[in-house]
Amino acid sequence: MNDSNTPPSDALPTDLVGHVEFGLVFSLVGTVIFYVVFLSIAVGSVVGNILVIISYKNDTSLRRRPTNVFLASLAAMDLLTGLVAIPSYMAVRTIISEFTCSMSTRYFLFLPGMICGVSSVTHLSLIAIDRYIAISRPLRYPRIVTKRRCVVALVIGAIFSIIVCTWPVVSMDVEQSFCGEQRTDEVINFLVIGLCVVIVLYFGVMIFCYAHMVRKALKHVRIRRTLSKCADSAQTNAQDARSRLRATVTVAIIMGAFIICWLPIVFKFLFLSFFQYSREVFLIVQVACELPFYANSLVNPIIYGYRNAHYRVGYQRAVHGCCPCLADKPPEVESSVYSKHRPSLV
Repeated sequence: MNDSNTPPSDALPTDLVGHVEFGLVFSLVGTVIFYVVFLSIAVGSVVGNILVIISYKNDTSLRRRPTNVFLASLAAMDLLTGLVAIPSYMAVRTIISEFTCSMSTRYFLFLPGMICGVSSVTHLSLIAIDRYIAISRPLRYPRIVTKRRCVVALVIGAIFSIIVCTWPVVSMDVEQSFCGEQRTDEVINFLVIGLCVVIVLYFGVMIFCYAHMVRKALKHVRIRRTLSKCADSAQTNAQDARSRLRATVTVAIIMGAFIICWLPIVFKFLFLSFFQYSREVFLIVQVACELPFYANSLVNPIIYGYRNAHYRVGYQRAVHGCCPCLADKPPEVESSVYSKHRPSLV
């Protein structure tokens, strides 16, 4: 299991011919804590994203907005993270065996998480671009952003995610092992370069889009203030303050969640490549950096779902339909809330 540059000879139980004995990476208590934490993330991810998908499927008003194609697809990808990627990650991170340590199988156990992760951040960038167009080109937005174009963008993003995550396989030596003293520097270097480039690229796209949206929103507030001089100044100032606050909070949450969830995984790969460390330090850094990466699938439904009035009502309806005792039937929402092309930051 130890991937360090100078792994200690007793890092993992192996014999002279490379046979890996079955065991646990952590102590029994540590393994239990690990499973409790990651199972909680998996369950929360599954429940939250199922609510998003049900809300989208059952409400025709949501399906009319092209933006919600991205949100529903993001929920489907994060649902796969909770159902497939996290369980396979838990097994490979806690169990020592020939199956989990062999390069011929170990990389493919991580592959679902990598593909879902890169695809998820691709969705986040597409959502940022969609909101950028809605804010900067509100009149042309219905002609620029259509469902068909959204689907094409999602297909291209999925192909890109698969290529980025699978191309290290080309130079993989399947005879090597992660659990012994051998290293797979080529594979790790490929992952470092690819992941860093992808995250920096997407981070730059999101910063540009949301910074432009905030600037446009503040400009709109100033125009409203100018046009409303004859109105009640106190009420106008209060509305302007709420608009600025909501825009600022929304962008801060989006960018903060992206940084917290994605930068630690970049740090982990850089740490693996350029630093020497003991097994204990390695395990701590590894789990601490990978935890927010997988928690991203739980955070997305909250940011892009619950903060959206459309999906908030859809959540309540879905919960009420499944178990009326857990939630009251939500009130009818004004049609303006479901406007087909209503520009917003989320």
